[in-house]
Amino acid sequence: MPLKITKDMSSHLIKYIRTVKVSFNPFDARTTSARELLRQIHSERMLACNPKLKVINDIHSKPNAPRIQFDFVDGSDMAFNTEEFQVQEMMMDVWRTTMKIDDAFEMEGKNVDDV
Repeated sequence: MPLKITKDMSSHLIKYIRTVKVSFNPFDARTTSARELLRQIHSERMLACNPKLKVINDIHSKPNAPRIQFDFVDGSDMAFNTEEFQVQEMMMDVWRTTMKIDDAFEMEGKNVDDV
C-alpha cells in the first residue's frame, strides 16, 4: 500500500523546502509533469504554510528537457528530469526526504520554524 500524505502532513512537511526551481518550455509536450507540479507547489495553501518558500520559474523557448530542483533547509537538494516522472512520483520522493529531515530535526531538538 502506498504512503498516504494528508493535507496536515504536507502543510507541515512543505516547511522543510527552501526553494523550488522549475525550468521548462511551455510549448514542449514533455512539460506536463513540470507544469502540474508548479501548479501544486504554487498553490495558496502551500505558500501560506511556508511563506519562506521561493518558487523560481524559468520558462523559456529552448528545446531543453523540463527540470525541477528542490533545495531543502538542511542544505540538501533533489532534482528531477520531469519528462521521466509523474507528479505523484516526484512528490512522494520529496515527502520522503522531508520526513527524514523532520526526523533528524526532532532527534536534534530543532524546530523547522526557527530555521
